[in-house]
Amino acid sequence: MTTRTIKTLLCCFVTAFNLFCATAQNDTKNLSLPNFDLKLHNNTTVNLSQLKGKVVLLDFWYRGCAPCLMAIPDLIKLQEEFKGDLVIIGINHSDIQEDVIDYFNYKKPNYASTYKNGDTIPKALNVEIIGYPTTILYDKEGKLIKMDAGYRKGGINSLRNAVKKAVKK
Repeated sequence: MTTRTIKTLLCCFVTAFNLFCATAQNDTKNLSLPNFDLKLHNNTTVNLSQLKGKVVLLDFWYRGCAPCLMAIPDLIKLQEEFKGDLVIIGINHSDIQEDVIDYFNYKKPNYASTYKNGDTIPKALNVEIIGYPTTILYDKEGKLIKMDAGYRKGGINSLRNAVKKAVKK
């Protein structure tokens, strides 16, 4: 087997594993955006509870995660498609601010991200993140409506449909 084949198989295994690893409390209908401040890579702060009225997508990612990086172009397109109705925030608790800034300067996403913050955000959201990337979608009332782990093209279509449905409500 070639090195490229091994890397491809490993990436597929990690992505498949991640699909089953994000967990939330059993009663997701009671999970909502908390009154919690996020410090973003661009030195601004946003309070999650003040985002009610918009559909909110939190994308848990880090720079060393190949599936996370593959998802970013699709998230950029999603943000553009639903601008004004959707707020995407990258949640990165591994990389330092300079690394997030460097990557964002390179990829030019149209949304902001947190940087190294430990596990305070998953605790505030009352979710457990085991796999990456993990996306968590909240409706306009701030209620959790969708949580996915891993990256696959079909998954982004499912996410797009969930955003479209949440925007129409």
